[in-house]
Amino acid sequence: MRKSVAGVAIALILGLVVSACGGSDSSSSGGKTGSPATGKTGKKGGELMVISAADVDSLDPGYWYYQYDYMVGMVAQRFLYGWKPEATTVTPDLAQGLPKISDGGKTVTIKIKPGIKYSAPLQNRAVTAKDFKYALERDFLPQVANGYAASYYAEIAGVKAFQNGKAKEISGITAPDDQTLVIKLNRPQGAIATGVALALPGTTPVPKDYAAKYDKGKQSTYGQHQVFVGPYMIANDGKGKLTGYVPGKKIELVRNPSWDAKTDYRPAYLDKITFLGGNDLTVGSRKILSGQSMVSGDFAAPPTAVLKSALKTNKDQLSIQPSQGNRYIALNTSMKPFDNVNVRRAVSAVIDRNALRLTRGGPTLGPTATHFIPPEMPGFEDAGGAKGPGFDFVSNPNGDLKLAMSYMKKGGFPSGKYTGPPLLMVGDNQPPASKTGEAIQSQLATLGFKLNYRQVEHSTMLSKFCGVPKAKVAICPNLGWGKDFFDSQSLIDPVFNGKNIVPAGNVNTSQADDPKLNAAMDKAEETVGPTERAKAWADLDKQITDQSYVVTWLWDNGINFASKNVNAVRNKFNSAWDLAYTSLK
Repeated sequence: MRKSVAGVAIALILGLVVSACGGSDSSSSGGKTGSPATGKTGKKGGELMVISAADVDSLDPGYWYYQYDYMVGMVAQRFLYGWKPEATTVTPDLAQGLPKISDGGKTVTIKIKPGIKYSAPLQNRAVTAKDFKYALERDFLPQVANGYAASYYAEIAGVKAFQNGKAKEISGITAPDDQTLVIKLNRPQGAIATGVALALPGTTPVPKDYAAKYDKGKQSTYGQHQVFVGPYMIANDGKGKLTGYVPGKKIELVRNPSWDAKTDYRPAYLDKITFLGGNDLTVGSRKILSGQSMVSGDFAAPPTAVLKSALKTNKDQLSIQPSQGNRYIALNTSMKPFDNVNVRRAVSAVIDRNALRLTRGGPTLGPTATHFIPPEMPGFEDAGGAKGPGFDFVSNPNGDLKLAMSYMKKGGFPSGKYTGPPLLMVGDNQPPASKTGEAIQSQLATLGFKLNYRQVEHSTMLSKFCGVPKAKVAICPNLGWGKDFFDSQSLIDPVFNGKNIVPAGNVNTSQADDPKLNAAMDKAEETVGPTERAKAWADLDKQITDQSYVVTWLWDNGINFASKNVNAVRNKFNSAWDLAYTSLK
């Protein structure tokens, strides 16, 4: 989800999203229900339980990149900028205001709010600008393994020298005084200038004098000892050791005594928030819908049977809204036959998007896709809107075998069908994702593709296969992407810019690396005006769709649900419940 998302996206959308309805209307926006609450008023007090199947991916704010991580991070920490529930523009959080731009867009100055205090054991220590400097520097440490710093912060002056070990700090980040942070760029960066790229967890302040010792070794342990600036904190012993965290089972958030409500735009009504992991999807969903004081966590939706019933009897407990995310099949362009654009177009043409959507439930899940940028994101209409850019190989949501075979012939297969060796496809072993993969295998078989289809555990699919270029996976069927912020750079740039291909944790799974497209993306990064930025990324979306690096087949709806006594508020940015605005009735 931003996030590769373990429940939706934020970056890779990998959650178990399902729906109850059937159908094949490709222009439908899917079933929408649940008016988004604003959380402007709410009852103070009480405990909320977040029911989940798994755990956060990390406790370290420098690592957080998944939707479920954000549910914890957005109430336990504060960033330079944040997002109100229905906002599509950033709100200053620890920053006093929006960035001040000078030097032709290459110098960014941010004023920091004074008097913000850390939790124990640094409760007497105020947040200063140098803590943001260290936070941004540690985003580039391999021990932290930040997933987006290379996409959005790499043009900060001095980053390369820091990464190469030639410098002990990033020269382009300075703190001339306690309330001033200055970022100097090699070239203008619109996402930093507008603040949207600074509304990510990697801007959580981290005091170097306290944290540096935890950032040594192969992997940072700062997450297990972190200090908090949000309205809540993970329960701890006051000396830096977390006591409210049991891996895979529980995260206990209690009020942070150091938090000053006058400095924060969030109301933070609840007294306590407990995340409970290890829940069965069906049992947990029913528990939330029939119980008290519970909301869904990494359950992207109830299972099909539960949702079908809930749509009839518990509709007011559901929120079904566009997530500004998508689902796609990645084709590895570094391997034959997918180094040939016409073979990739053939795959796009043969895919029956409606059939794939039915493997996950049908139209309630969202509309079938015709290009990468989803509805409600800047550039969606410029890229073709719901109808798409007009390429014949994405125009038929039911697939077109005859057209696909014609592209295979153009791609060097005279019979119109693939005649090469079997190809490796690696997908998720859990339904409904496994069912989607099996449907893709069946559809590709009509074009002659023989696949060595491996179904593996969810996390393994990325960590050992699809996110590792040397694994030589030809097809990754169970991928998706969610915005990092309300700007389509966060959709296009990380997934398709060749500079973002890395040995591990790679999200450019198609390994797209076209010099002309790379240069166009670099130029689009420099654009500042919102209208101009939207058009620039929409033009790139059209080119990427034409090249068929991926087959985008769905624009997701986010499906969240809560107990009847919960006034649950959804955050449009995260497409999940915003626990800082949620309250009990």
